[in-house]
Amino acid sequence: MNHSVLEKIRGKVLVSCQGTAENGNPFYLPEHMVLMARAAAAGGCAGFRVNTPPNIKAVRAEFPHMPIIGIYKIVEDGSEVYITPNMAAVEELVSLGCEIIAMDGTNRKNAGGLYAWEFIAETKKKYPHQCVMADLATLEEARLCAGAGADILATTMVGYTEESREYRTAVNYDLVRRMREEFPERFIIVEGKLWTVEDAQKAFDSGADAVVIGTAITNPMGITRRFVTSVGKQ
Repeated sequence: MNHSVLEKIRGKVLVSCQGTAENGNPFYLPEHMVLMARAAAAGGCAGFRVNTPPNIKAVRAEFPHMPIIGIYKIVEDGSEVYITPNMAAVEELVSLGCEIIAMDGTNRKNAGGLYAWEFIAETKKKYPHQCVMADLATLEEARLCAGAGADILATTMVGYTEESREYRTAVNYDLVRRMREEFPERFIIVEGKLWTVEDAQKAFDSGADAVVIGTAITNPMGITRRFVTSVGKQ
C-alpha cells in the first residue's frame, strides 16, 4: 500500500459529505455533495468521505488532489452489512481511484455469507495495494480487521451494532485508547458522534491519527433535530 495518503491526513480533520433522500434530507444530489465539499475545503479539511459513485465522481472532479474515503452503501436482503458489502462495490470504488475504501468491519455476515472482516481479507488479497479502512464497533472487531489486513481501524460503526448499543450517542474513547495500546503502528480514525471541537480533540488525545466529522458539519437537518429534541430536556 502507498502510505503517502495516510501521511496526508495524519493529525487532520476530514469531512463526510453524504446525504440520502430516504430520510427526508434535502441534501443528497451530487451537486449538493460538491457544495458541501467546497465549504469543507474552504474551511481547511484534509479530505472527504463520500458515498456512491456519482457523488464520488462529482467531488473528485472538483478536488482532483484531495484524498477521498470512498464508500458504497448497498442494502442487501438478509444482511445488516451495507457499507461496501460486495466485490462489485469494491471494484467500482477502485475504478474511481479512491485513495481509501471504507468497508464494514463488523463481526456480521454479508449477503455472500462472509463475516464483514473476512470480506476485508478477500479484498486485500485481490487489491493488496489498495488502502482499506475497516468501519468497526468493538475491540474484538479491531483485532479481526487488523488480522485481515485492514490499513485503517475506524470507529464508524460504534453504536450501530448490538454489541455497542450503549454508545449510540457518545464516542467510545476507551475503545480508541485500547486500540492505540494494542495496535501502536496501525492508523486509527475516529468517526461518529463528534459534535464539538472538544470531542475531536479528545479523540486525538485518546490516540486517533485523524477524525472524520459528518453530521455536525454537513447535515443541517440532523443538527436542527438535535437542538429541537434536546432543548429543555437537559
